[in-house]
Amino acid sequence: MKRMDIRWYTFAEICGRDFSGCSFKEELVISCGGSEDIARVLFFHLRSESLAWLQRVVPALGDQVPARLIADGQADRVRDCLWSMPC
Repeated sequence: MKRMDIRWYTFAEICGRDFSGCSFKEELVISCGGSEDIARVLFFHLRSESLAWLQRVVPALGDQVPARLIADGQADRVRDCLWSMPC
């Protein structure tokens, strides 16, 4: 996927309804390269493990580290992975 469409951003909005309650919201957004949409979905799925997940090797990402992919301009790969996680 080259560019996320409105469906992703709608999904991120729905996932982020309780994001304001995240006690590490600012750190998470920064760790997601400033992409609040990624941070919202990540928090929805992983809660307190969100920051740790960003630093792990993730098999669903071809054994890549999500934070590195984001930093390398491949945030859409991380979005795809998060979007494919079961709710």
